[in-house]
Amino acid sequence: MAEKFDFEKALARLDEIVKSVESGTKNLEENMKLYEEGMKLIKQLEDTLKEAEQKIEKINN
Repeated sequence: MAEKFDFEKALARLDEIVKSVESGTKNLEENMKLYEEGMKLIKQLEDTLKEAEQKIEKINN
């Protein structure tokens, strides 16, 4: 059973990833893994925002 997507947790994790990559303390391989994870989170966050926007538009119409 898939765990429910938690927008706030995903956003916090993305912030952690950005800070980690920007710190310059990771090697290239670690940064690539973090980048990949970050891109997946961005996609999930964008999809969630798009769904919310569609629901709001539906309510307003």
